[in-house]
Amino acid sequence: MNADVPVLAPESPIIRRDRLSALIAALRPAATICAVDDPQATLVMTPSTLVLRLRPRTAPEPDALLAARFDCALPLAQALHGAPDRLEIAHDECPGLGALAHVLTAEAKAGRCGSPHAIARLFEAVLVLALRRAIDAGPPEPGLLAGLSHPRLHRALVAIHDRPAVPWTTEALAAEAGMSRSRFMAGFAEVIGTSPLAYVTRWRMGIARVALVEGATVKDAARRIGYSSPAGFRRAWRRHFEDSPMPGASRPRLTHPPAAVPASAGIAAGTSRG
Repeated sequence: MNADVPVLAPESPIIRRDRLSALIAALRPAATICAVDDPQATLVMTPSTLVLRLRPRTAPEPDALLAARFDCALPLAQALHGAPDRLEIAHDECPGLGALAHVLTAEAKAGRCGSPHAIARLFEAVLVLALRRAIDAGPPEPGLLAGLSHPRLHRALVAIHDRPAVPWTTEALAAEAGMSRSRFMAGFAEVIGTSPLAYVTRWRMGIARVALVEGATVKDAARRIGYSSPAGFRRAWRRHFEDSPMPGASRPRLTHPPAAVPASAGIAAGTSRG
């Protein structure tokens, strides 16, 4: 058997996730409140809009009230390749967003004990709504969000995200999408911007990198993405990253310590009242 080909290990019965839940489960986003002019802010709340920023920006958002950075297992900008650097969503365009914005600003103004943690968790819910809105809108540029918005291709993406250890073939992914092989390959490349198996490899290597960062051995990281042989995994890793896999050697994310609501956040933080 070719050691470079992932081998599916026995699994428990599969519970299939929807197109966004599978992605969120892999990203594991964790929010931290930050100043509204923080160039690393991912989500910025204004009185009427939510701004999703996938890459650092030096210019602050006008009328910003609250902001949060996100620490994700897989870098958000990398996972959402092809998405615009900045996406603005009006509160009234996204069901539930206005209500969450109201709760967020009320928490920040009240300054009660535990508010920073409550606000951070609320921002994590807001991120889900923002990504859902972006998927529903059907992004015009090729990329993951465009693929997740496609009525058929998203099924193959969910399968990849949810079951990276499966020895996927183009035929198997086309069957997941309910498409012929030729239509699937052409549609995947057009909508997502890469071939199906190239996307599978990129996703697997991202999952493996996270595992190594979190302390897994090379053998364990290889098994998580379906490789029965560490040697085969090392060869695949070197083709993808042009270096060797090492536990804890390469961090795909930055970790931020918990923070209080900053005084520069646009809403007075106030004093914790318990």
